[in-house]
Amino acid sequence: MNLTEAPSPLDMPVNSELPVLNPRRSVRGKLMRLVLATTAAAVCASGAAMLTYDLSVYRNSWVTDLASEASILGVSVAPALEFDDLAIADRDLGAMRVRPAVLVAALYTVDGRLYAAYTRDSNSSPPFKPPPHGATIAGERVELSQAVVHNGELLGTLYLRARFDLLARLAAYLRIFALVMAGSLAAAYVLSRQLQQAVVDPLDAMTGVARQIVQRRDYSLRASKTTDDEIGISVLAFNNMLDEVEARARSLETEVRVRQAAEAALRAADRRKDEFLATLAHELRNPLAPIRHAVRLLESKDVTEQQQQWSRSVIGRQVQRMALLLDDLLDVSRITRGQLNLRIDLVDLGSVVDAAVEVARPLIDAKKQQLVITLPGQHLMVSGDPLRLSQALSNLLTNAAKYTDEAGTITLAVELLDTELKVAVKDNGIGIDAKAIPGLFEIFAQLEPAIDRAEGGLGIGLALVKGLIALHGGRVEVVSPGVGLGSEFSFCLPRSAVVIGTDTTPPTSEAEEHLGRRDFKILMADDNRDAVDSMALLLELGGYQVLVAHTGRAAVAMAAEHRPDVVLLDIGMPDVSGHEVARTIRQADWGESVYLIAITGWGDVQDKERARVAGFDRHLTKPVDPDQLGKLLHELMIHRTSRAGRTACSQADTPNAVQSR
Repeated sequence: MNLTEAPSPLDMPVNSELPVLNPRRSVRGKLMRLVLATTAAAVCASGAAMLTYDLSVYRNSWVTDLASEASILGVSVAPALEFDDLAIADRDLGAMRVRPAVLVAALYTVDGRLYAAYTRDSNSSPPFKPPPHGATIAGERVELSQAVVHNGELLGTLYLRARFDLLARLAAYLRIFALVMAGSLAAAYVLSRQLQQAVVDPLDAMTGVARQIVQRRDYSLRASKTTDDEIGISVLAFNNMLDEVEARARSLETEVRVRQAAEAALRAADRRKDEFLATLAHELRNPLAPIRHAVRLLESKDVTEQQQQWSRSVIGRQVQRMALLLDDLLDVSRITRGQLNLRIDLVDLGSVVDAAVEVARPLIDAKKQQLVITLPGQHLMVSGDPLRLSQALSNLLTNAAKYTDEAGTITLAVELLDTELKVAVKDNGIGIDAKAIPGLFEIFAQLEPAIDRAEGGLGIGLALVKGLIALHGGRVEVVSPGVGLGSEFSFCLPRSAVVIGTDTTPPTSEAEEHLGRRDFKILMADDNRDAVDSMALLLELGGYQVLVAHTGRAAVAMAAEHRPDVVLLDIGMPDVSGHEVARTIRQADWGESVYLIAITGWGDVQDKERARVAGFDRHLTKPVDPDQLGKLLHELMIHRTSRAGRTACSQADTPNAVQSR
């Protein structure tokens, strides 16, 4: 498995430069232009409407004014037409010169003939015939034709032409409009500035905060809230969003750190796993060479009795070494999965120490090391699993021997304190770097590659010690002054687990043991002939009666015929499984008193539960230690010969409770 470090999201490149805003494109500029443009458009629209209306009213006033003058003039010239007095007609028409706007005044008879006329200049002349009655407007010129009537009689037609100065009035209006426009834009500018302070300034504040956050990655910055209107709510929402972003950023940073730490731990575990597999191959391969050589010697015809004995010793030692390696692996696996059960008993602390020293003694003696043991003056009994306690202590002793040079000194000290029992193993070996101490009790951890030391091991011994002591409610410690200055490994058990007293187990005479073994029947069933036959031979040498079956059906038949005291059954037999054999034996009248032991390579909790349901009293995992099996059979035999029966045996070993080795 190859693990590569993934980049943190916070470490990825971020564009920390925001674009510089063009003032013309800013909200402030846009708002200013919008207000001014709106004001100008409104003023222009209103001005145009007012101008149109004013011109319309102005023209109507021209017509009305000219019609009034025509009515007055018509009354004046009516007698002249009636009495044909041309001089009076010319005089009355000439009176129009006082009105600068009147250009032409003409009087026509009933038959349409021009009777008298007035023109202001030579460029103006009356029409040859009178136009239809009514008013006509063309640009700045207004023409009016009106009938002259006196006493109900039509006397003729009066024609007037006038010019009004429209451009002058329009220019005057535009000057007024310009003044109004300037005032309106000035007022709009002032109002827009106030509007900018209320709207744009908070936006600028939020923009400035956003720019600083992007540049400085500081999510603690906040915009100032100055109003309680919609803009203030927007600022408040912006700040709340920053609160959420800051919380998520912190959460993401924490998650990234945790993930990076987990990835680092996975890479370290992957590296330790690779080292462990290489070491495991090395440790399993090492015993095979001497075993192969010893077997070759035993096959030789010229081998002496002394050489045969040496070969058997080599095979025994190397097989024991391989069995211990496999046992440690299985135990660590069970502890990791929480599936290792303890057989709690009140055990002599001295016997635990003796058993541990016995395991480590060959390595200590081989390296000519000195072992100093210091025990308390009291006789201490400990509540715990004697096998697991001695296993933990032997691992500490073996570990000290491995990392201590030849002729070194190892001290084993047991101290009863006020709150706990402390068992410490101290050496003057290679010592430990302070940086390496925290990971020493992790699985596959080693101070240096196992290839540097012939007895390097798998790197699971200390992890196994930690797990076993934790199951007893204790803790482990390690202290080292530094590299080359030795180290001290210790474990502490609760004071409540210690009893000061003596062992009250009654002794058993050799005669009783010999008599019991001769009458104690054991049935073994396994399809692995070499395994079952060799174990049967060992038990027979121990004085037991042993029956051997290689199939499940044969085991049932032999059990029914010989009624054995103990039956050791392999679970995975080809014809009938060990579970079926156990159920068949339990269903028989005589089968209730038989002590059933399951022997299998599967040691999970589920496997033990299946064995318990099938009727097994004990569950042993392959490869079975002959010494452990012999001790178990010895205990069962003692109870049988003392007529305690299967009930007493079940009380001593938890009836129908499947336990691990």
